[in-house]
Amino acid sequence: MSLPQEFELSSGAISAMIPAAGLETAIAIRSQEGTVAELCRNSMLEPLGYPEITRCAVPGDRVIIAADPETPFVADLIIEVCEQLKLIPDEGVQMTLLLPQDPESLDWQWLKDQLPLHLQEQLTFHIHNPAEKTSISYLASSANGERIYLNTLLTDADLIVSIGFIAFDSLLGFRGTSSSLYPTFSNTDTLRTAHTQGHPELSPNQQRVFRELVDEVGWLLGTQFTVQVVPGTSKRPTAILSGLPDVVMERGRELVNETWRVTLDEHVDGVVLTIPGGPLFGWKQLGAALEQASTLVPQGGRIVVIADLSEPQGPGATMLRRCQEPEDLLKPLRREPTVDAVEISQLIHALRRARVYLLSKLPTERQTAFFSATMAPPIRALVNRFLKNPITVTVDQVKAAPSKIQQQVYFIPRGWTKAQALQPILELEQPDSAIIFVRTRKAAAELTNQLQSAGHSADEYHGDLTQTQRE
Repeated sequence: MSLPQEFELSSGAISAMIPAAGLETAIAIRSQEGTVAELCRNSMLEPLGYPEITRCAVPGDRVIIAADPETPFVADLIIEVCEQLKLIPDEGVQMTLLLPQDPESLDWQWLKDQLPLHLQEQLTFHIHNPAEKTSISYLASSANGERIYLNTLLTDADLIVSIGFIAFDSLLGFRGTSSSLYPTFSNTDTLRTAHTQGHPELSPNQQRVFRELVDEVGWLLGTQFTVQVVPGTSKRPTAILSGLPDVVMERGRELVNETWRVTLDEHVDGVVLTIPGGPLFGWKQLGAALEQASTLVPQGGRIVVIADLSEPQGPGATMLRRCQEPEDLLKPLRREPTVDAVEISQLIHALRRARVYLLSKLPTERQTAFFSATMAPPIRALVNRFLKNPITVTVDQVKAAPSKIQQQVYFIPRGWTKAQALQPILELEQPDSAIIFVRTRKAAAELTNQLQSAGHSADEYHGDLTQTQRE
C-alpha cells in the first residue's frame, strides 16, 4: 500500500501534519459506501438474525430506545431508528429515548439539538438517575447470585432498541450490544463496582467475567433489537450492524479485529495518537488510548498525543496535581475510586512506562503561589522543585520589643503534671482571661473537662471544630 507523504491528524480545533517517512506500520480503515443514514436504514431493513425492526413491534407498544451518547454518529442513528418505527401502522408505538446520566449535568442538550424539531416533539426524553430508587426495578439474580437492577423503563418495555458501538475495551474485552444497557442503566452501587480499570494484561478475545454478566443481563431482559456501529474514520463508520444482539456482537467482533487489531513482532520507538474533539471526548478517552499505546512502546518509549482537551477538574485529577509522586496515588484510587479514577490511573501507568508529549490548547504555564510560615531548607527544596523562577514575597513586622508582656516561670514539684500545677497557678494569678496551649486535641479536650469541673469557664479550640462551633 502506497502512503502519502504526510498525514493530517486532528482533534477538535487542533491539527498536526505527520510526515510518513519512518512509519513502519499503517492500517487501512475500510468504510462502507453511502451516508450514515443510508447505512443505518439498510442495516435495519436486512438485520442479522432478526426480522426488520418494523415487524418487531405492534401498534401501541412501548418502545425504549436506549442510546449510548458516545456512539459515533449517534444522532443520525436515533433519527433513522425513529423514522423506521414511525412506519408501524395505525396509532404507531410510544417512543422513549433513554439516556444515561450526563457527566456534565446538561441533560445531553447538544444531542437533543441535533434532532429535528418534529422528532423532539414526538419523542419522550428520559435521563437515567442511578440514585433515584423509585425509577429502578429488580430484574432477576444472575447465575452467581448477583441481584440485577435496571431502569424501570427497560424492565417494563415491550421492545428495547439499544444503540451503541462495538470496540476494544479493557474491562469487557469488547464493548457493545448489552453493555449499552448494563451497568449504564443500573443503580449507584452497581455503577461504582463496575468503575474499574479492567484487564489491560488480557487480549480482547480472552474471557472476561464482567462481559459474561453483561451478556447474561441481556438474556434476562429478553430478545431486543440492537443497532451497533463499528468505528471507522471520523467521516464514515466501518459498518453499521442491526438485529439480534448475539449475532450482531459476533459479527462486530470479527470486523473490529479485521479493522483495528495489529500484531507487531517487536515494540516500536514511538506512537502518535489522537482522540476526536467534541463534548464527549476528553480525558476518559485519552486514558484508554494511552493504555493501548503503552503496550506498543518499550520502557522509555515515546507517545505523542494530539488532543483538544479542557483542563481536568475531577477529584482524581486534583489529587494528581497535588501529589509529589504520582505513583503514590494509585493505591488510594483503587481503594476509594473517584469518578475519574480509571483515566487518572491509566495516565499514571502510561507516564511510568513512556515519555508522553501532549499537543493541546491547555496552558503551558500557570501561576502557582506557595505559602509557608517558615522557609526551612526542606520547604525551600520543595519550592525549587515545583516552581519555576519563584519570587519570594515576605511580610515583615516592625522590629519593636514588646513592652507590656511579663514572662513568669513556675517550677513544678516533682511528680506533678502540668495539668495538676495549672489549677493553683490560676488561683494565684486570677486572670480575667487566658489562653492555654497544649500539644494535642485529646489533651485540649481532657484539660477543658478538668477546668470545667473545677468551676472555670473553659472551651477547647482546635482544627476539628466546625466554623459554627468556633464562633
